[in-house]
Amino acid sequence: MKETKKNKLRMSRVLLAMGIIVGTLFGADSLRRTLASQQPYNLTIKGDFRNSETHTEASTGSSLSYSTTDQATTAFEGVKYLGYSECELFKKDVSDGILSLFNDKSPAKVDNQGVMVDLADEKNEFYSLVDENMELNKDAAEALNRMMEDYANETGLADFIVYGTTDTYTGENSYCPKAFAESKAGYCVDLALNAYGSVISYDGYDTEGWVGENCWKYGFIVRYPEGKKEKTGSEYCPWHLRYIGEIHAAISTQKKMCLEEYVDFLEQYTFEEPYTFSFNGESYQIYSVTGNEDKLTTRVPISGNYELSGDNRETFIITAHKV
Repeated sequence: MKETKKNKLRMSRVLLAMGIIVGTLFGADSLRRTLASQQPYNLTIKGDFRNSETHTEASTGSSLSYSTTDQATTAFEGVKYLGYSECELFKKDVSDGILSLFNDKSPAKVDNQGVMVDLADEKNEFYSLVDENMELNKDAAEALNRMMEDYANETGLADFIVYGTTDTYTGENSYCPKAFAESKAGYCVDLALNAYGSVISYDGYDTEGWVGENCWKYGFIVRYPEGKKEKTGSEYCPWHLRYIGEIHAAISTQKKMCLEEYVDFLEQYTFEEPYTFSFNGESYQIYSVTGNEDKLTTRVPISGNYELSGDNRETFIITAHKV
């Protein structure tokens, strides 16, 4: 009987010790979790990025609401670079992009082309080509197809001919009598009309004027509009369209700016004070970085939702989609 009691006593001591150990570990873990929940998380990726629960609503730069309601820019108190990473830009690339300005002294080159497609392979049935050997920027080709389909649905016509893209015939009896230094970049479309089996010039009037009035919805602009010769150096050319993307086409059209005026307008905005606007329910910011150095530094969204273009001078323009 004595031996049995001794064994029971020892077993109870073991169980008591185990209980104390488990309780101690549980308490320590609870304390660690409590302390951790009170500490801010810090993340550094080529800059000072920190999560913050304290923020205020503020508008930066000018704002544009196009077919949507106004949206305010969210500014985070004390966190200047939240959601952005550092980006290096090189002067050799300043002539690349949809907003680059070209002229006879500084013309576009094949090296400035982005992703190009064979238009004969990509076109739809709502327009024709004067030459099967035509290339166009991929985004511009997709936009052209959408525009010509909508034009056909709206008017019942499919009478447009793409007369040129990167190379346009401008010799004797040409329906597009002038060549432009920007065409080689691959964003331009020169138009003519198919009139009962013969080709005629497109003057921007009559039913076909729908294209000039609505091309901005597809990212195109009439590159050399009426009344802008002092800025563009060219007379009105309704047949020469330039692709600059839907966002930029919408803003420049609303502001009645030619491309030269529009690029100058954007270059006044910086990362610290961007041009902020909403378009089709989405928020965007545009800002620029300028300098003569071989390498410039700016910030871009970590998400990668941005588009970069040089101006073919000394400035890069960033269009960031706010998500």
